[in-house]
Amino acid sequence: MGQINQSNSIFFQFKPNIVKRSGKPVYLTDVIDIFCSQHVEEAIRDIVILPAHHDRDRVITAIEVIRLINENTGISDIHVIGDGKALIEYKEQKPSNALIEWLRLVATALLLMIGSGLAIMYFHADVNMHQVHSALHYIITGEKSVRPLLISIPYSIGIGIGIAVFFDVFSIGKKKKKPGPLELEVYTYEKEISSYKKDEEENEGD
Repeated sequence: MGQINQSNSIFFQFKPNIVKRSGKPVYLTDVIDIFCSQHVEEAIRDIVILPAHHDRDRVITAIEVIRLINENTGISDIHVIGDGKALIEYKEQKPSNALIEWLRLVATALLLMIGSGLAIMYFHADVNMHQVHSALHYIITGEKSVRPLLISIPYSIGIGIGIAVFFDVFSIGKKKKKPGPLELEVYTYEKEISSYKKDEEENEGD
């Protein structure tokens, strides 16, 4: 390894969603994106943050990264960009069973369909939607009907199309310029879970 000039500056930021497999060491470059001269990056590349036998989620702070870089290179001009901590998650790779995954998908879809259907029916019962449809049928046709299918059928189809449009179902598999509401909800949920895990790991370490 060549001599490292201590006047070099290092800028780094933590990578998002750091997920590692147990049984393998975690290197510094697995955790951060770094901007520095090439010979400094080569010196940093082999720094191990967590050993191979470590298999528990761990929060890494910017102070720990700075200390490791300083101990291995002697450089003290180190700057962190963005968040000052990151969560390293360990996940074991389990063999997937196609049948179980398919059954889980079907069960989830059925539960969501039944639940949403009941919610819509309860709402319609609360606002007396049947009476509203009967009144609309009378206004349009001039005839009173106990079963105003002329209104109810298009209305039911419209609910399904409206939900599909709202959740951008028709764009699945296509390249979209902006995320849909469901994608934003999932993204927000994952961020909150990650933030919660960071706080929990820090509290357990205190």
